[in-house]
Amino acid sequence: MDPLLFVYGSLQRGGNYHRILLEAGGIFLAEGQLRNRYPLLLADYPCLLDQPGKGFQVEGEVYRMPESQGWKMIDHLEGHPLEYRRRLECVNLGDEEVQAWTYFYRHQNLLDTGLHPVPRYRPGPG
Repeated sequence: MDPLLFVYGSLQRGGNYHRILLEAGGIFLAEGQLRNRYPLLLADYPCLLDQPGKGFQVEGEVYRMPESQGWKMIDHLEGHPLEYRRRLECVNLGDEEVQAWTYFYRHQNLLDTGLHPVPRYRPGPG
């Protein structure tokens, strides 16, 4: 089975980089939310911090990623592993739970800037 990707920022439908996700071979499956709570901060762009138990069960979209070359495109866009780090997380899809890759922002000091976590980022038409 092809790996899954959970997106919560500009890769979502309507986001500035959604077309890159489609070019990378991403196929929309469903809306979902992370099982664990994390802070999602809206700085210059959405940043998911690796601080379990803080914030919300972040909502986003899940995509099937059949193209191995596609992962290289998305990793490059996200600056993996220097700016963001990709790892597997449990994602709730209604009654089902799946494992999906998602990107965590590596610079944890954003919580010190006074930004407040949000449960969802909804991109506008892009």
